[in-house]
Amino acid sequence: MSPRQRVGVHRSSSTSRWPRWAILLAALALAIVLAAVGLFALDMLRPRAPEPSPTQAPETISDPSAIDPSLDASITVLDTSGEDGFAAGVGQALADAGWQVVATAGSSEPSETTIVWFDSEELAPVARGLAEQLGAGQALLSDGRLSGTPITIVLGPDALGTAPSTAPRDDGELTHSPTPEAP
Repeated sequence: MSPRQRVGVHRSSSTSRWPRWAILLAALALAIVLAAVGLFALDMLRPRAPEPSPTQAPETISDPSAIDPSLDASITVLDTSGEDGFAAGVGQALADAGWQVVATAGSSEPSETTIVWFDSEELAPVARGLAEQLGAGQALLSDGRLSGTPITIVLGPDALGTAPSTAPRDDGELTHSPTPEAP
């Protein structure tokens, strides 16, 4: 063999290859990045619920003159607070403000909170307006008529000091009944 002829290939002493651990580390990093991108893409494709629109406050009628005249919105006021004459005073204040209060009385049924009961959905705005004017309690739909009127206000102790009240008079159509005795 001549000195110019090459018999074998000699490897160079410098390494240009990456070490195996570096290749594995790069592959792991690439897998993590691809998984994150895939999850982000899936999240972007997921159907979204529409943004909730701001809900309107339920209609409230706080001015008795705004009530439809064909609607029977007569009111009975009952008191469970135990305060003498409280139902009569609140009923008189509501009647003086223009509400159609028919009767007031005490109640032997205990109640800790004030509730404005109404017996049909069309009276809901009126009942909410009454509860707002009383400054206590809430308006709730009843299963049936609780008194001789479609709206019955049951005053609880929470109405003391917040509900408008005035000295009852016997000069109108408003009937003030005494508080019934508990059995």
